[in-house]
Amino acid sequence: MDVGLEVSCPMCGGLIEAADRDELIRLSQLHTIDAHRYNVPAEHVLAAMTPGDIDPDQGEEAQ
Repeated sequence: MDVGLEVSCPMCGGLIEAADRDELIRLSQLHTIDAHRYNVPAEHVLAAMTPGDIDPDQGEEAQ
């Protein structure tokens, strides 16, 4: 997998990595539903992306 974005789970600190924003949201939601019975909103995933990571879809630093 080409990893360009990452976020830490706010509940357990687990690292979730993905190649693009859509995949990061999907994997984050799968993790939080499975592990914590909570569906994290997409907006929260995007807001928690690690600053300085590169989003390959945008070709710029993630905000």
